[in-house]
Amino acid sequence: MVRATNWIGDAVISLPALAALQARFPTAEIVLVAKSWVSGVYSHYPGIGRLIEYDPEGEHRGSRGFGRLIAQLRAEQFDGAILFQNAFHAAWMAWRAGIPHRIGYARDARATLLTEAIEAPPPALYGHQAFYYLHLLFRCGLIARPEPSRALDEAWLEITREEKSWAESYLQSLGLHGPRFLVGLVPGASFGPAKRWPASRFAGLADRLIAALNADVLIFGSRAEKQLAEEVAQEMSHTPSVVAGEATLDQSMALLERCRLVITNDSGSMHIASALGLPVIAIFGSTDYHATGPLGPYAMAVQHTVECNPCGLRVCPIDFRCMEGVTVTTAYRAALEMVKELGITFDRPARGRQSFL
Repeated sequence: MVRATNWIGDAVISLPALAALQARFPTAEIVLVAKSWVSGVYSHYPGIGRLIEYDPEGEHRGSRGFGRLIAQLRAEQFDGAILFQNAFHAAWMAWRAGIPHRIGYARDARATLLTEAIEAPPPALYGHQAFYYLHLLFRCGLIARPEPSRALDEAWLEITREEKSWAESYLQSLGLHGPRFLVGLVPGASFGPAKRWPASRFAGLADRLIAALNADVLIFGSRAEKQLAEEVAQEMSHTPSVVAGEATLDQSMALLERCRLVITNDSGSMHIASALGLPVIAIFGSTDYHATGPLGPYAMAVQHTVECNPCGLRVCPIDFRCMEGVTVTTAYRAALEMVKELGITFDRPARGRQSFL
């Protein structure tokens, strides 16, 4: 059993560790326990043997619901548990399920519930967050020391034929027929406003890309981010298609895959787009792209360095100078540079990864 992470971005970042675990135990069944809002990410990774959805707001709500989950996990008779999630609750789950070997970082006062409590390494040791999960497997002796040049190639996702077909029909319903230079905008970031480039700048960039590339713009986001997406649309001179809040996670991923270029903040969608093999311009402010940047082959980070970033705060307590320093022109030039370098046209996207169904 692998207790998955709870954030979409972390889910993508943990994929290299899942791949390493699969390579170490090629005949074992790896069963992932993941909360409902990230299970859709993991279900698009073919390295997962099976997935058990943990729904603390529904079926598994409260002590009685959690008891039902524990009974299900006990019936599986797992030989071991790897806990990518750092919380006490993850260790409590594995202990209650009677799993004999329980491996995780010694965090959140849970060491006594683990059979192997691994001291968490300092960030300077592992660098990118993906190696935080890989180092858990390394430090408990399950894998050799991960090689940066190879390990991160495993962060990839695939869209099914059925999802592709749905995306095609949906785009047709928006009047977007035939070959299109689709640009995806992701103006949200669930962590907090400190990670969000201003809506007016997303709007200005979108207008310039439409003028330069004859592009069509899709604005993505969750239901909670629909108002933000509408704000970007209202600031634009051209008319985009707002798909924020209109599609499930699976559907949004299928639509995202159709984009020739994605402009995004440091967010879960950034990692999804990158793992789909898409060209990504990622705008960073309060966070460090060396630690949480996209892992895909066609990603470029844009960041204005100031004395106080990366701060990791949810809300900027001063003048938001890191994000204010990223101009529309800077992002526009980065986007055009990527389009030119990859030779992206209406009928020739960057070489993304092929679907498995």
